[in-house]
Amino acid sequence: MKIFKKDAISLKSVENALKNNKLSHAYLVIGKDSLYSDKFVIQFVKAIFCLNNNEKNFYSCENCRNCRSIDNGNYIDFYKINSEESTIKKEEIQKLKSELAIKSFYGKKVYWIKDIEKMSPQAANSILKFLEEPEENIIAILSCKNLSAVLPTITSRCQHIRLVGSCEQENNNFSEFENILNTFILKYKKNRHLANLYMLEKFKTKDEISNFFDFLSIFISNLYPQMTIEEDIKNIGKIQESVLQAKADISLNVSAMLVLEKFLFSLLLNNQKIELLYRG
Repeated sequence: MKIFKKDAISLKSVENALKNNKLSHAYLVIGKDSLYSDKFVIQFVKAIFCLNNNEKNFYSCENCRNCRSIDNGNYIDFYKINSEESTIKKEEIQKLKSELAIKSFYGKKVYWIKDIEKMSPQAANSILKFLEEPEENIIAILSCKNLSAVLPTITSRCQHIRLVGSCEQENNNFSEFENILNTFILKYKKNRHLANLYMLEKFKTKDEISNFFDFLSIFISNLYPQMTIEEDIKNIGKIQESVLQAKADISLNVSAMLVLEKFLFSLLLNNQKIELLYRG
């Protein structure tokens, strides 16, 4: 994938493991750019589970039920710890262990612990025992910015993937897209048709529209852990489904402008609660 071209060596290593069915029981992804590392991990997970990755490349079709579920944050055999707190607690690791003890539906389970350096000593000891005695068909992906802040006993039990790429431009785009989204939502509350016209005037090219839907998909995925009301979770899930359908349509070379129009129309038609995405 073009975004990871600076990490061709790491990609080749992962692809070889995928092709030969020799994935390690534990990976430690090291990268200073969190957004870039997150993209890499999610792409790695999709490559493992994608139903259409027949060649076993670092690839995902983005359209099968597994890819969609991973983007939606509800794939049954993928578990993620992304603590909003300053410390990852032992209780979070214990809960993860309980979930992993349930038999896999499709053969493999993958868990991702983000910002592993945030682990409390108790949590680190708990996960260490898990890494020392790996179970078959369970793959650990740990990620960090600062390798020196991770316990050597943990780092020594993982295969390292060092990332040198960056999403600096994407970070700038992310802020710009978030501002556009917030403006759209404020306009949408007053006049939905004028709000839709605002969006159609904002984006002119296929790349702009495609990047905006990529942003929306990541943005919504990051909102899930903050949601506590079941109805709100269902509502943003419906919006995410529309976003994923838009991404799939663009990948099939449907006119990007038509895809954007269809997406905006679906918000109107289904009375979707776009205001849940507002973060102004």
